Amino acid sequence: MSEDTNRESLGDKALNAAKDTVNAAGGHVDEVGQHFKQKLKAAKRPETYVEMLKDVTKAAPLGMLAVAFIGGMLFARRR
Repeated sequence: MSEDTNRESLGDKALNAAKDTVNAAGGHVDEVGQHFKQKLKAAKRPETYVEMLKDVTKAAPLGMLAVAFIGGMLFARRR
């Protein structure tokens, strides 16, 4: 009988050790996820000029077409 009790306690110990290991690994995965999330937020740049120009072009396409035409003429005359 004591042999069965000893086996159960060893099985419980092994199960508890495995649960602790899984919980610790889960905690580390959460930490890594938070780290990457913070780094991605820090890496995002403020809006660039190209993105601003793209937004303005979508808002007023004819006006931007006129600006591009005049800019092209000025550029062509300098060459």
